Amino acid sequence: MNLLTRLFDRVLQIRPEDNVPLGVATNFKHNVFANTFDQMFFSFSDSIWSINTIMPVFAATLTDSPFLIGLIPAVVNAGWFLPQLFMSGRISKMPKVLPFSLKMGFLERFPYMCLPFLTLLIGKVDNQTVYWLLLFLMIWRGIGGGMAGLPWQELNARVIPISHRARFIGLSRIFGQLAGVLGSLVSVYLLGKFPYPKNYAIGFVVAAISLWFSYASYSRNREPEPETVSQPKKEDKTNAPEQTWSLMKQILKSDGNFRRYLGSRSLAFLGNMASAFLAVYAIERFHLGDAHAAIFTALLLISGILGYAVWGSIGDRIGPQKIVILSFTTWGLGLVVAILSQSLWVYYIVFAAFGLYTSGLNLGDTMLVMELGDERLRPTYLGMARTLTGGFLLIAPVLSGWLVQSFNYNVMFAVSFGFVLLSTILMSTVKDRPRKRFI
Repeated sequence: MNLLTRLFDRVLQIRPEDNVPLGVATNFKHNVFANTFDQMFFSFSDSIWSINTIMPVFAATLTDSPFLIGLIPAVVNAGWFLPQLFMSGRISKMPKVLPFSLKMGFLERFPYMCLPFLTLLIGKVDNQTVYWLLLFLMIWRGIGGGMAGLPWQELNARVIPISHRARFIGLSRIFGQLAGVLGSLVSVYLLGKFPYPKNYAIGFVVAAISLWFSYASYSRNREPEPETVSQPKKEDKTNAPEQTWSLMKQILKSDGNFRRYLGSRSLAFLGNMASAFLAVYAIERFHLGDAHAAIFTALLLISGILGYAVWGSIGDRIGPQKIVILSFTTWGLGLVVAILSQSLWVYYIVFAAFGLYTSGLNLGDTMLVMELGDERLRPTYLGMARTLTGGFLLIAPVLSGWLVQSFNYNVMFAVSFGFVLLSTILMSTVKDRPRKRFI
């Protein structure tokens, strides 16, 4: 208990030299807990319908097409990235972003409520119809998440000071991953205990309930009052889209550091195309049951806990750019293991590497985008970083599906490794803000 107390004190302590605004410092502890509980309930749900393991395996019960299976995680991930650019102008002018964020959060969560009903259609209508309905819900899930993503990131930037972001992200994700491990254990039990498709239906119901506890926790955030509130002029409203596009062109033209970041992340998304097939390949290669997908989810989450602990403890000192590079390197090594593994026990290392990679990328990239431009332009940079690279998430399943169908899984893993290597080299030229020793 003393160790846990010291851990929280280390994360929550704000010192005068941190130069944190009073409005942020006053509610910092409250907001840390609100966002940590949000992360825990969301991660519990997410582990039961994991987009990297459970959902591709579920899709594989409806179709044999590698392309269609890979499309499920692709549309969710691309949907999260693509809408954000078009919301940046509006978000940047909001004195308070939480009310809008809650509306978008409701939109994001609604398609999850439909998944239990979708499973009831299996056996009553043909599998192809069920698949296309699943794809529609996943597209909605992705776009809804994208519309909620930018205000969620902006709120976190407003309530968590830069001096504490790595520690907060690391700690909150650790608790989130622990909740996710619990969710994956629930998923293992449900998938093995009940017959298909009832097993998926029950799991989706449990996940949906937890998701609304996440929403309630997030709504408890206390956003600081804006320092200055200026009323936009009518002509500013009229020309807002033109001003946004003009600003984006100016940023792309003048900010070479940001262009290199965009190039690296785009290549990394192509390098990530193998992730959609990690569980599907293992189940086919080693002749496993669907319930094993939940075990893979648990491996991702457990390694993610370790990752968030490590990345979070060093992130405020070494900076997010180095975290991202180390994450890319870890994923590259995991792909090499995927190609060379001859047994399931060795293949487990691939999921451990992917968990370390995703935890480092989630932490490092979240921080890095917030540091690439001026604070006033943060929503624009966030929107551009997500939308301008998100299209590669849609290219990835087309390429990976073609590689699997035309060659085999190992060729696809090898091509993914090539893209990861290129993205790592380019990311090494990106600069973040100089670090102080906050710890």
